[in-house]
Amino acid sequence: MTGDDIREVLPEVFRIPVPLAGNPLKELNCYLFRGRKEAGERNLLVDTGFRTEGCRLAVLEGLGLLGVSMEDTDILLTHLHADHSGNVADLTAPGGKVFVSRIDHRYMDGSLQGNKTARFREHGISEDMIQAMLACTPSRTMAAPLSFTGYTLLEDGAVLPAGRYQVRAVWTPGHTPGHLCFEILNTGAMILGDHVLFDITPNITDWDGVEDSLGDYLKSLDKIYPYEVSIPLPSHREAGDMKQRILALKAHHERRLAECLQIVKALQSEPGVRPCLYEITGRMHWKIRSKGWDDFPAAQRWFALGECLAHLDHLKAEGKVRPVEDEQGICYRA
Repeated sequence: MTGDDIREVLPEVFRIPVPLAGNPLKELNCYLFRGRKEAGERNLLVDTGFRTEGCRLAVLEGLGLLGVSMEDTDILLTHLHADHSGNVADLTAPGGKVFVSRIDHRYMDGSLQGNKTARFREHGISEDMIQAMLACTPSRTMAAPLSFTGYTLLEDGAVLPAGRYQVRAVWTPGHTPGHLCFEILNTGAMILGDHVLFDITPNITDWDGVEDSLGDYLKSLDKIYPYEVSIPLPSHREAGDMKQRILALKAHHERRLAECLQIVKALQSEPGVRPCLYEITGRMHWKIRSKGWDDFPAAQRWFALGECLAHLDHLKAEGKVRPVEDEQGICYRA
């Protein structure tokens, strides 16, 4: 990494690219608010990368190029996913604070476990397949340790100092139940986390204790649409026009819902075929390099199944499909 790789997005606010080796996302955009020591301001680092040595060193290298150390830096997490929170234990200095949403923290401290494996079993996914997928998921291999407890919990609307600025938390559930965007007050800038990405679509999956993750996500898109954001700061890749992208994301999910519903209708009319989660997911269109559904890499199959399930949950909430249980598990009828 060189100084040319770091971009100043606002005065004394910097985007640091953190490589995500072996991950299709390629990089995480960390953001660093550099405080003025003479004014007693602490630095604030937004997100941390996976719990890998490569991510840790990349963050420290970027901070070093900016003349910053973790001894004077607090951490702010947009959400719980490992590519954002994995390094908190290894980066936090004594006395440093780590801010995270109260809702996402329930999953991070183990008090509320994700239910995806249980739901996959209910839907007839084999135990061998579940274990193969689990072995490749970042939440198992590169997440923050449960033993780390140094979190300060945030609610919707919380305001925090960030160098010379103040940021306000905006609760945007969907991608995770407690996902937070952060409005940088009086600047026209907003840190978007994974809520709005501009050349890829955020993964929306099911969560324990949440009946309709996709419904929550669509409402959260509506929630931030009125904000006048001239400087959108996503967690992955480049930015664009936020309002246009929100409309495009909503249209994308409408198309996916229509596709999912049509597949259920087609499968239930095919003799000898169950409209189950695995079959429905396999017939949806996915932008991935693979010969076919059965050849999907295990990690990508995990995300695809969860995303399909979130769409089925939303169709159920709308009364367009209903789950039916048979001897092989749950399937769907339109």
